[in-house]
Order: sequence, then C-alpha cells, then structure tokens
Amino acid sequence: ERAARELGAPEGTVALVLGLDAGVALVRDENVAGVGFTGSLGAGRALFDEAQRRGVPIPFYGELGSVNPLVVTPAAAAERAEALGEGLVASVTLGSGQFCTKPGLLFVPSDDAGDRVVAAAAAALGATGGATMLTRAIRDRFETSIARLDDAPGLERIAVSQRAGSDAGSFAALYEMSVSALDALHDVVATEYFGALAIVVRYTTIDEVLDAVATLEPALTFSVHVAPDDPAAPALLAAGSTKAGRVVVNGYPTGVGVSWSMHHGGPYPASTNALHTSVGASALRRWLRPVCYQGVPAAWLPDALRDDNPLNVPQRVDGVVRARRED
Repeated sequence: ERAARELGAPEGTVALVLGLDAGVALVRDENVAGVGFTGSLGAGRALFDEAQRRGVPIPFYGELGSVNPLVVTPAAAAERAEALGEGLVASVTLGSGQFCTKPGLLFVPSDDAGDRVVAAAAAALGATGGATMLTRAIRDRFETSIARLDDAPGLERIAVSQRAGSDAGSFAALYEMSVSALDALHDVVATEYFGALAIVVRYTTIDEVLDAVATLEPALTFSVHVAPDDPAAPALLAAGSTKAGRVVVNGYPTGVGVSWSMHHGGPYPASTNALHTSVGASALRRWLRPVCYQGVPAAWLPDALRDDNPLNVPQRVDGVVRARRED
C-alpha cells in the first residue's frame, strides 16, 4: 500500500473486498485492465465470462485448481513404500488440504508393496490432529463432500483423522477404490475437493494408469514417483506433460517455488490461460503489453531500448543477449 502511494496510485489501489458481487463489480469497472484470480472453477468461470462480456474484453488469468494426479510405480513402491505413504499424507494435509496443488488422486499398485504404501498412508493420516479450514462455510462444504464420497458404491474410507478443535475445525480422510471403478465413479472422484482428502486408486498395470489419466481433466500438476531406470517413467512423463503445467518426479506438488523456471498453470480448467504462470519470474508478463518501436531515432527511444543502455539492463540486440555491464 505504501509503495502504491509513493508511485501515485489512487487511494484504495491495494484493498480487500469480499463477496462475488464485489468481484463482479471490479471486473466490470472500466479502470480495470486485467484480472488475476485464484479460486474455484465456478467463481473463476463466472468472472472470466464477465471479463469477456465487457465492451472491451480484458485479460483474465484464472488459476482454478484441479485433482493433480500422483502416480507411484511398482518399482518405486517396492523401493520405499513406507516413506511414500508418509510423504503422500504430508502433501495432502499441508495447509489442511487447502492448496490448489494438493494431490487428489493417488495411483498406487495393487501388490504387496502397494499395500505397504497404503497402510503407511492410512497410519500417518490417522495420527494427524485434524484440519482447520479457512472458514466455517468452507468446512461445511468440505464435510458435505465427505458425505457424498461415503455414499458412493465402490469407494471405501480407509482412514480418518481426529477432528480439529478450532472454530472451523474438521478432519482429514483417505479413500480407496479400484481403477476399474473409475468410469462409474468419474463424476464423484475426478473432481477437486478443497480440504485434506485424497483418493487412492489401485491399479495392476501402467497401461491402466495411462488410460485413467487420459480421462481426467487437465491439471496444475502431475507427479510420478519412480525408481532409477524405471521402465514406466517415459510413458508417464509423456502423459503428464499433455495434462499439466508442471510435472514433478520423486517429489510432491503442494509447494510452489517462486523461481525463474516455475510454471504454475495448466490447460483449462486448471487455468484459463495455459501460456502464462501465476507464480515465478515470468508471471510478470501477464501485466505487460508489447510495443514495437520501428525506425525510431535512438534519442527518442525509451532508456531501456537505447544502444548506450543508460539503465544498464540486460538487452537482446539482433538476437544476441547483452548482459549488464559490471562497472
């Protein structure tokens, strides 16, 4: 707020408003030239439509969340089953499961090693102290989702945590199903649940996983846990790169590093613009508009474009990058 004031921005440039009506009013305001959004698919799509309905449509960069599939290969499960089970739960319950990058569908092999992964995950989740949601309304919607899953045939709740004692306190839950039931349960399980909840999908072959992933909507992230020289890795990575904006190997997607290489986005409905990221250095490009200066004398060019480079910024001249001077 102080920085905005020092730059001469109008009072109230940095502010907090609450409610969908206020958000719609902001998107419609003629002084607003672009919108960044993080939230649900329903609210994000409503605001996106408003941005395109304007007399002069404006860019809308919506990050809307996803199920973020995570695959454990048979080789990875055999190598480190218990560590994987504990790591999965740590990722699912981080921030009470209220991260848009939370892994929601966990593909685990139907063998002895996979059983150990699931057992370790169930034990770890059962030992957690519950989940505190952002608001009571969010908590209530989450628990309605739990009830929906409990009523779904072919889906079994295999672990639940204690309930957190806070005002918006809730619990974490883990479910299990067979990949063969995915088609029948698709509308129930292939959707984002905002809270500490994940569904383990047991499979027999990697082809079953690839077929299942092909039916899922695009995601922000796609994670694979593999062993060295794992034969399943190439096909999984290829599938993930077509479905998500970030592919994670032997890690968890929940944390998002603010770095030059980060891409936080993905094909719709993960985001409304898969080209741009909402996190990392290149996120700034969302708020820039390119201008080409053709035939302009050097004296009239912006300082950043002049050959003498008075601002000493990196430049690209005839395709060649010029680094900053070290004087």
